Amino acid sequence: MKRIENIAKLKAAGAKLGPWHMDVELRDGLRTASLDVNSDHSKSPSFRDPAKHMRDVVKKVYGDKGLEGRSFLDIACNAGGNSFGAKDYGAGRVFGFDVRDHWINQANFIRHNRDADSSDMNFEVLDLYDFPNKGDDMYDISWFSGIFYHLPDPVRGLQVIADKTSELLYVSTATSVITDPEPENGCLHAAYEGTDYVMTGVYGLNWFPSGPNCLRHIFKWLGFPESRVLYWRKRIQDPRRPNHEESVLGRIAMVAARDPKLLEHVTDVEPVEVIKRDIGKQRKAWIEEGHEAGKTFTPKA
Repeated sequence: MKRIENIAKLKAAGAKLGPWHMDVELRDGLRTASLDVNSDHSKSPSFRDPAKHMRDVVKKVYGDKGLEGRSFLDIACNAGGNSFGAKDYGAGRVFGFDVRDHWINQANFIRHNRDADSSDMNFEVLDLYDFPNKGDDMYDISWFSGIFYHLPDPVRGLQVIADKTSELLYVSTATSVITDPEPENGCLHAAYEGTDYVMTGVYGLNWFPSGPNCLRHIFKWLGFPESRVLYWRKRIQDPRRPNHEESVLGRIAMVAARDPKLLEHVTDVEPVEVIKRDIGKQRKAWIEEGHEAGKTFTPKA
């Protein structure tokens, strides 16, 4: 894949790769959100600005020094937004993989066409459970976002990555509050998802953790004794889902460290009980504003 210099051709090529989930800057204010002008806004994925969240996590854990050349592993990387965010905040070697070639095509498109540093970055179509066959490379930081709840055996999946991680695990996953308040020891709730939609997993069977108690037990078993909650939205009401006002699904993000000292200055964040969102309206506004203004647009909560 070669870099596309002509902006009109760049926009056309990017539009063919939609739908997009991650909003990443390419050059001169052009962002991937503005490329996605032909999608059904009510059914397409929401947009995420991974660079903003990456900045918040890096600052909380590592302070103003950034990642200082640390190696970074991005699991279920989608369009690579978290990888590019890590690179922009000082990461060295970066490897991202996803089971769907749709997302890897987007990641490589960004890698070749963005102006910011993309050196020592690689993306590959790969199943998580096949990752041990990639070799013995270790990574300082592993980013396990949006995949735990798509796996038939999430503990084994996380173990695959933990065995390759020397310093910090970041985990962001959907949660279930069927058992609320969360049991002291936590639990996993089984479910079934389709496999045809680009944002679903590929296995069918999947599991939702009950919250931080569940995940902390798993982290400790994996050799990460200290962990912190960065956010926990216990119920997310999404109008695209049936009976969304009675939603039992939420979202949590946590970091876990091999060395407890790494997280001494990080405190747990209290959970938010209910978040309401309208993905169709948010996505349409994001596209229109970004496309017309050619700049970052942050939709209102």
